[in-house]
Amino acid sequence: MIRCVCLVDRQGDALRLVEVRHRDKMYFPGGKIDPGETLEAALIREVKEELQLELTENDIEYIGSVTGPAYPQPNETTELHGFRTIFPIDWAEIQIASEITHIDWVDMNDHIRIAPAVLKWIEQYEI
Repeated sequence: MIRCVCLVDRQGDALRLVEVRHRDKMYFPGGKIDPGETLEAALIREVKEELQLELTENDIEYIGSVTGPAYPQPNETTELHGFRTIFPIDWAEIQIASEITHIDWVDMNDHIRIAPAVLKWIEQYEI
């Protein structure tokens, strides 16, 4: 199982998702948890690497977790630990970096573009 943290942001019927390395599916910003790392520390590190977004533990709140199919790894599962910020993010100021090739608002019904674990998140949390 792949353990990950993610930043969940919703605007109406759309989620802010990222494309990594030109893959077909998009998922929440975030990434894998390093050994010995807390969920909060992993999220803070990942969003700084991917989005150049500086967060502290006081800026985020835990939403919940889901387990779903990993993408693009076949026959693997991923455990997503989701957080949101306690303030609105100014996405116009975000600078994508690292392995991120695209960032977009994606309609939650766009099952073609959304990675399987994110679809599981939408289903479980009915967002």
